Amino acid sequence: MTLKADLRHFLDEKGNELELTEQAKTVFKFLIKIVSSVSENIEQPLIDVDLKCNTRANGLSCKGDIEAAYIEIGIIEWHCDTCEAAGTISNWQGSIWDNQERTIH
Repeated sequence: MTLKADLRHFLDEKGNELELTEQAKTVFKFLIKIVSSVSENIEQPLIDVDLKCNTRANGLSCKGDIEAAYIEIGIIEWHCDTCEAAGTISNWQGSIWDNQERTIH
């Protein structure tokens, strides 16, 4: 199963988290942990995110680890190293979880 997530779907027009259901909050927390980890290490080809696969939804039994990478402009791709769970995250750049170093010209 592939989860294609647009971070804007979880945010209001000011970039603040919307009121979410408990299930949506769980997914959102999972996604922002990936965004934070990848954007902090954006030059690395593959990042071991400090997340277990089962943290993306209640009741999942997979104990695999999440790996992620910045694959193209604006897209982060993640996958579990054990099961077939995978996905992409778009529209994360410029969010408060974007930890890329900024260059001032």
